[in-house]
Amino acid sequence: MSDTIDKVEVKEGYYEKLGAVHCGVVKGFKINCGPQQLSVLEDGNSYTFDKTAICAERSGDNVTFSQL
Repeated sequence: MSDTIDKVEVKEGYYEKLGAVHCGVVKGFKINCGPQQLSVLEDGNSYTFDKTAICAERSGDNVTFSQL
């Protein structure tokens, strides 16, 4: 049995670790994941970070980061 987490949900102003990578949402829904940043993630949109193979998807006030 594996304790590997493959998905985390983050609210604005917080961060979580997905494996060894820090994923966060700063004020204004500016997302970052490891060394990469994206200016703003609009509600209903998603973005895949190419360096970390992590997808971020925003639904309302939550952003879900998931390992691809």
